[in-house]
Amino acid sequence: MTFLRYFFFVLGAAILASVVGGVFAAVVALISPEFVKGLFSPAASASLPRYAAAVGAIWGVFIGAGVMGFCLGLVTLVHIARVITKRKTDEDSPAAQ
Repeated sequence: MTFLRYFFFVLGAAILASVVGGVFAAVVALISPEFVKGLFSPAASASLPRYAAAVGAIWGVFIGAGVMGFCLGLVTLVHIARVITKRKTDEDSPAAQ
């Protein structure tokens, strides 16, 4: 059950980051279309805000999944360290002798 919970955390973070990235890129395209044209090189007939939103959403997925995966990796390492520390403390306790 823990695996599914962590999987849904990563999925939720990736989707949220995708939405944030898409909205941010669309706003940038509305404010500075020249910047988006120079950065992304869209087709001449493409709508700049829509194109920027799509590219921003894709980058948002990558960044969101990466950051959330890194955070979950840290949480896993902390849990492993606690198990090792607890096992070592249990072995050193006077009741074990």
